Amino acid sequence: VGLLNAIVTFFGAEPKAWFTLQPWNNIFLVSILIWLQTGYAMVIISAALKGVPSAIIEAGRIDGASEFRVIRSIIIPYIFSTIVTVSTTIIILSLKIFDIVFTMTNGNYGTEVIASMQYKQMFRFYNYGRGSAIAIVLVIAVIPVMWYNLHQFRKREVF
Repeated sequence: VGLLNAIVTFFGAEPKAWFTLQPWNNIFLVSILIWLQTGYAMVIISAALKGVPSAIIEAGRIDGASEFRVIRSIIIPYIFSTIVTVSTTIIILSLKIFDIVFTMTNGNYGTEVIASMQYKQMFRFYNYGRGSAIAIVLVIAVIPVMWYNLHQFRKREVF
């Protein structure tokens, strides 16, 4: 079942359970995450790029800046807060990714992530102490990213 198996069987090979094959299963899970987040990141960063004043870019070109220099010295500093926001959101999502792994492989076949490990400890093995400890580790891993994001917002006087 599926597009990849249809292609494989068209060329005469046997269909496979792709999510059970290591390391392909992790590559497929990562591609699902990339597919889900690309639209979000593109919309936000595209809106930020459209907000860069064309007069500033034109002034940089008149001053003799190359296209690479315009991107590095004008555009990226102008949209840096947007890049930080999108990066923070994606990093936090990747730390707590649970739904994709749980839906596709249930954490089996070498695809265990910290969130699915915490879920299994608490609700399958009824080991609430270990599950709570894993949740605390996840919170501790997210705190520096959130701190950096809030620090950047404070610097730019968003609050």
